[in-house]
Amino acid sequence: MLLNSDHDHDVDLSAAILTIHKQYNSFSYKPQHSQWTILASFFLSRRRRPSQKDATISDDDNTLKVISLATGTKCLPASKLSPRGESVHDSHAEVLARRGALRWFLEEIIHVRTSDGSYSSRWIVEGQDGKYKMKEDVHLHLYVSTLPCGDASMRFLASIQDEGMAALKSTSTFPVLDPSAASRGRDDYSRLGVLRTKPGRADSPPTLCMSCSDKIARWNVLGIQGALGAQFLSPIYIDAVIIGEVPVDMQDVVREDCERAFWARLGEIEGLPEGYSIHRPQVHFTDIPFVHSRSALKSSSSCNESICWTSQSSSSFEVLINGLKRGVSPKHRYREQSRPRLCRLALMKLCTEVSGMGNTHQAEAYSQLKLSSKEYQDAKEKLSGNGRPFGGWIKTGMQWQAFNVDGEVLQMT
Repeated sequence: MLLNSDHDHDVDLSAAILTIHKQYNSFSYKPQHSQWTILASFFLSRRRRPSQKDATISDDDNTLKVISLATGTKCLPASKLSPRGESVHDSHAEVLARRGALRWFLEEIIHVRTSDGSYSSRWIVEGQDGKYKMKEDVHLHLYVSTLPCGDASMRFLASIQDEGMAALKSTSTFPVLDPSAASRGRDDYSRLGVLRTKPGRADSPPTLCMSCSDKIARWNVLGIQGALGAQFLSPIYIDAVIIGEVPVDMQDVVREDCERAFWARLGEIEGLPEGYSIHRPQVHFTDIPFVHSRSALKSSSSCNESICWTSQSSSSFEVLINGLKRGVSPKHRYREQSRPRLCRLALMKLCTEVSGMGNTHQAEAYSQLKLSSKEYQDAKEKLSGNGRPFGGWIKTGMQWQAFNVDGEVLQMT
């Protein structure tokens, strides 16, 4: 059941969530030892024709397309990052699902371009500028089985913590930070509307990963296609976010927090390039339980592994642990067949396929490929440059982006 829904896109979101759960349950993999995890998925919907009003949503009737699905709660410590692009730094479910969605869009473009006119996408169309975009009647949705970490979840977490821990996390013992500075994890619950790093636990090693609330807000300005996808795709925005595990009596508070976290805290951003804007997705809640959620299992142990799936994947799904494919030995991690399909290097290689560059640009670094998306980089500067709404965004650093399409680290001048 979908709660508090005033959705106007004529799609049954509850049926969509059930379809996502059905896909997840079809996988042979399950978390070990009653460990909980978080499930996220991107899916496309389109308005039904009048004759379809009573139809059950499915991929077959062209009203729904689940394009990516992922689970995960972990990210790599700063000390474990790789300069060769073969590992996934952030394995939170929402982030993996976004990378999977990007892969789906790129593979859909390849399908269109290599079909000699025999394939017409039901979901995307080429624009006059040569970039692809979603068709006018198509909408993008993000489902998350629980509240995204970071700003959207602060008051909710405070409400369910024991009084001692909530008081400790909200005391004045934390240093006074500049309004644009990022807080570490869940430090100082009462500091709302600010950037936060992962992970939330204070006893975990520090990372350079921003919270999922922050990343969703960033997608609401820059689009989910990122700098790599911006070479081939116009900005792709989320129309609705559907969240699980929020009790009815907390939904008004959480909706306010989500709207603040996802877009309201950005204020007005002047000078964005044409096609970019602050997008304001609707926020919905679902009471459909996720079988491996923390509340369903009543477990305190989170799963160290993640699963990643895209609907056009040649393999059914991948399992990741510590940013790498499970079962790959350290000495084989750099082999092409051993790379996660969602790592930076794999997505860079996919971009070369889309553009037809093949082996002609092997000397070009990942960082240079991203910088070639000029309008995207301009929009990014308007969002996170000095003095901008996300000016305190913690950057990973170019030393982690100096690899080429073969995974070789280049000497950058």
